[in-house]
Amino acid sequence: MLKLDHLVINTRFDTDAAQQTFEQLGFTVAPRGYHTLGSINHAIVFDDHYLELIGLPADGKTVREEIVSSPLGPDGLVFRIDDPAETFDTLRQAGFHATPPQTFSRPVELDGEPLGDARFTTVRLKPDQLGGGRVYFCRHLTPELVFRSEWQSHPNGAVGLSALHLIDVAPEPYVQLGEIEPGFDLVYWTRADFYTRFGTTAQYIAARGPRYAAITVRTPAWRSVGERADVAGFPASVETQRALIALPRFDTLLEFIP
Repeated sequence: MLKLDHLVINTRFDTDAAQQTFEQLGFTVAPRGYHTLGSINHAIVFDDHYLELIGLPADGKTVREEIVSSPLGPDGLVFRIDDPAETFDTLRQAGFHATPPQTFSRPVELDGEPLGDARFTTVRLKPDQLGGGRVYFCRHLTPELVFRSEWQSHPNGAVGLSALHLIDVAPEPYVQLGEIEPGFDLVYWTRADFYTRFGTTAQYIAARGPRYAAITVRTPAWRSVGERADVAGFPASVETQRALIALPRFDTLLEFIP
């Protein structure tokens, strides 16, 4: 079965503002990482998966083409793997076009002190095989430098990601990848049904498609996240069993549920 490793929000050259935005919503945001591939990131870490805010240095000196060419907002779906070579072969046998395993790293600091280099090996599906966004597979070579207790507790009570919502995306290619472990779902919508499901907050994201559009976060304090959004000035709707928050600057919609 496929296991979620992380979801990715592309912040392009606006990563500073993205970090501030998610901190305003009550997330603990891990210190900035600088990938050997040229990108920068922040991780919002849960027990066994995370949300990645990825971007590029604002000075424009380093350009990672796949980040520049990808849309702003929810953009990446990443599954955990143990054997990149086997994954690469399995994908090819299933008819997918994938890039060979690639290893990269980023230095990790805690309170300004270096802890070491977090290292990863990934296998990426080449673009346009699955609608909506980038899909790849990741092996953690140093999980102890990513899943640290200092970053896994969040003031807003968030405990994990439970769904990625896709608009006008055909489910069949995703189904062909394999069944996803319980606890995380891909939810497919037509644009009309998405607008019905997410109400007025849906108007704040771009009407492009096919696309990844919204992320569902689990927290028992979902009402308080709506209050945080109001204070920060983000469009929000607090309902009986959820809070919806739009982040127009990042073309992202967040749903918080108990």
